Amino acid sequence: MNILDELDDFINQTPEATEIKRALAVKMILSGKSYHEVKELLKVSQSFISEWKNQALFHGVESLRVQYKGTQGYLKAEEKEQIIDWLRAQDYLRLSDLQNYLQKQYNVVLNLIKVIIIYLKRRE
Repeated sequence: MNILDELDDFINQTPEATEIKRALAVKMILSGKSYHEVKELLKVSQSFISEWKNQALFHGVESLRVQYKGTQGYLKAEEKEQIIDWLRAQDYLRLSDLQNYLQKQYNVVLNLIKVIIIYLKRRE
């Protein structure tokens, strides 16, 4: 299998937008598109294109994967469900109430922005 076929497979299999953009940039350059065309189409820099082209050529298509996987969450799935149940049981809720609850029950200290994000995500 040649590298263009590998890139096609990679693009079709990955759900990560960042990985798709990297692979598309490499594929377009290797297919004969100019750096200028790729920059304009994908809204990336020339150094982005060069970096990922070199990665793919010297280390293989798999090297286009995002390496950062995030950190482990503070709460277990069961604890998150308990928090959702607690939220639903509240008639009236201030964000500071949620923040205090998390700190007292789970020893988790979050800033208010994170608390808002968690609350809104869980209401969906």
